[in-house]
Amino acid sequence: MASLTIYLAALAGWTCGEQPKGPPKLDEAAAVKAVVAHFAKHGIKLQRDERGEWLVADPKADGYDVVVHMRTFPPGATEQEMRDTLRQINLAYMLNVPARVAMSYPGLRGTDRAKKLPKIDQVPVAAKLESLFKEYRPEEPKK
Repeated sequence: MASLTIYLAALAGWTCGEQPKGPPKLDEAAAVKAVVAHFAKHGIKLQRDERGEWLVADPKADGYDVVVHMRTFPPGATEQEMRDTLRQINLAYMLNVPARVAMSYPGLRGTDRAKKLPKIDQVPVAAKLESLFKEYRPEEPKK
């Protein structure tokens, strides 16, 4: 079991249970960039914050941010290996196998203490993010 855990952690780019420091690898950045561009094409602009989370910048919410996390997987990872890796993380993710990208279910972070956060199912942009992520398919490589 320990060797499987180490193998899965290596697939996700982790060492000793931690995420690597520094910028993402080029192919990882490209995979996330393509998903973010797909969202923008459909009216949702995401912006990365200083913690590495993705915030919905447009449409802007009043009193809160809609937040998601994204993870990528190497080209050789199987669907089962990706799912096994995600099961080890204490955050629920949706997996887009063809894109090799996982996105957390949208969450809310308050920006104004005076305002009460709505329930996530009452935030239309959260539902749209989920739907757009699930429908996204990467472009076929040019031959």
